[in-house]
Amino acid sequence: MTTETIDVAEEISAFLRGRFPALANQPLSAETQLLASGAIDSLGILELVTFLDERFGIQLMDDDFDPANFETLGQLVAFAERQRA
Repeated sequence: MTTETIDVAEEISAFLRGRFPALANQPLSAETQLLASGAIDSLGILELVTFLDERFGIQLMDDDFDPANFETLGQLVAFAERQRA
């Protein structure tokens, strides 16, 4: 895991903890369920997309709204890193 990877993961984790109460007081790992757990709903996805755009300059296209990109913290971080590359 590179320093850049760690930074992206840390920033996304901090956003998730600060914005979504269900994630605030639990340890987050790459396997942390975001959608299936109900921690993030459809409005939460929109907030997350706004955060990704503002923080990392990631602008999602229609095809990017695949649940596989948002299911777990690890998938979300990997998606953000792919979009930044």
